[in-house]
Amino acid sequence: MRFFSWNVNGFRAALRKGFMDWLEETDPDVLCLQEIRCEWDEIDLSARKAIESAYEVCWFPANSKKGYAGSATLTKHGDGWKHQKGMGVPDFDAEGRVIISKKGDIVLLGGYFPNASAGLTRLPYKRAFARAITDRVRAEHAAGNNVILVGDMNVAPCEIDLARPKDNVGNPGFTPEEREDFQGYLSAGLVDVLRERNPGVSGLYTWWTQRSGARERNVGWRIDIFLVSQSLASQIENAGIHSDAYGSDHCPISLQLHSKRLCNFNSKSLQILY
Repeated sequence: MRFFSWNVNGFRAALRKGFMDWLEETDPDVLCLQEIRCEWDEIDLSARKAIESAYEVCWFPANSKKGYAGSATLTKHGDGWKHQKGMGVPDFDAEGRVIISKKGDIVLLGGYFPNASAGLTRLPYKRAFARAITDRVRAEHAAGNNVILVGDMNVAPCEIDLARPKDNVGNPGFTPEEREDFQGYLSAGLVDVLRERNPGVSGLYTWWTQRSGARERNVGWRIDIFLVSQSLASQIENAGIHSDAYGSDHCPISLQLHSKRLCNFNSKSLQILY
């Protein structure tokens, strides 16, 4: 079973840039999207019908501001996932930040994490969101569940995770506070598998500014990140970043997980893309 996640930076814009071709070619079993920026009924009818023919759609747009934020999770019909929009925290749910999906003992948290914004005006909001996520991860672990946390986390955890760390110290996405909060996810029992498997490897980026040919020169940031419970980490076969997939200023990332424990996944490989 293959899982994908991608910040599409506006779903309708992604449709114009070949999203449906990508979806058909990739054929994910589960797809998490971030920054959808629209209501489901605002999408072209033919695209909606094509998606709905293969997927159950959990669409969670922001209701606080039109054309802003939002997340979605798509799952193949009959796969048995149960979805919950939001965490029950009005300030976060109003922006469509997180969808919680569950199947067996696997809990998938697919989210669009807040940006600290210029002048760090939203840093307190972002830190409160991080605490809520950490609390949820701890609660799921205490209940005996395994967690997959995926999405645009809007933070580069370490200096190796962005091309110009010295120039960005204290900027949104690379403040000490945001990096500390990311470490909180790890302290809650999650593992950054891509970095664990690629220690010391630079140039592993998932987002590039659209200015000055940054993507072509690979002057980017790794902010789309996949974390798993420590109990799942040893069962991961491969993790990667797919910078050749265009259509957004972000690219997908992938992870392949194989586990006898996931009997309700029919023992297939599990792939997660951001």
